[in-house]
Amino acid sequence: MIFEWFSATFLSLLGALILDRLIGEPKSWHPLIWFGKWVDSGRLQLQRPLTDCESTQKRAGVFAWGLAVIPWLIVLFISFSVLPSALSWLLSTLVLYFCIGWQSLREHAQAIAFPLAKKELVKARTAVGCIVSRDTDNLTNEDVAKAGIESVLENGSDAVFAPIFWFFIFGAPGVLVYRLANTLDAMWGYKTDELKYFGWFAARADDVLNFIPARLVVYTYALCGMLWGNGARARRCARQQSLYWKSPNAGPVMAAGAGALGVKLGGDAVYFGKKESRPILGEGRDPNADDVTRAVTLIDRGVIVWVVFIYVLI
Repeated sequence: MIFEWFSATFLSLLGALILDRLIGEPKSWHPLIWFGKWVDSGRLQLQRPLTDCESTQKRAGVFAWGLAVIPWLIVLFISFSVLPSALSWLLSTLVLYFCIGWQSLREHAQAIAFPLAKKELVKARTAVGCIVSRDTDNLTNEDVAKAGIESVLENGSDAVFAPIFWFFIFGAPGVLVYRLANTLDAMWGYKTDELKYFGWFAARADDVLNFIPARLVVYTYALCGMLWGNGARARRCARQQSLYWKSPNAGPVMAAGAGALGVKLGGDAVYFGKKESRPILGEGRDPNADDVTRAVTLIDRGVIVWVVFIYVLI
């Protein structure tokens, strides 16, 4: 029985990855886009009448998180209880397909790398602005490449490997909870005056759910970086440099990826008009357009490694 479940899970994984590469991410009707609009509208309705008291805002944030996630989990469990096995397998495959962002990440990276290689800095700034929260108007070529690589490496963990991990562990319910939690963190997990208390739980939940996958991604990047002769450097950077990064999961992931690529990331960046001095991640030279493409290759190799490993495991 357990073997059959894991076999069906592996076939769903293959199906979702194939769908993602062939079709990509739906641009106008993606369920997560609708989910984001729905929860943000609900947040405004829930948060407006509240005081600015820290404890009140945190309790409201916990309640809002549960209200946004739990009903969809219940709907999924009910669907599995009434559907025949073949349709349950199809539903699992579709849930993972909508929760994974492999091809989308590739497309965003290419939209940065291609104009950057042609010295079309304005287009490259616009493209990188679609996937990062920092200010992009004054970025140099190296800054754009750095921002793009950081986003590719971090989102490779968040949008590709972590969904695969939770799907393999808990099936469709596991990846659904993870992806909704990750979306809520992306929307509410900022330390602005409006969200620093309300979004506290969303940020912590995402940290917890990403903790194990992020550590596995560190080893994945290091293993794949061995093809460039940078496996040991990737592990060393993740171990030493991530201690100084503000995010407990993004730090080791980006440090390992930078080490695997042999480039330097981090440094000063401007967020919402304020300059932040961030630690240096990685070792080697400053990045360029080719390194954005190499970051995508690192993700692609990692996906292959994970699929092979899961196949051998079952």
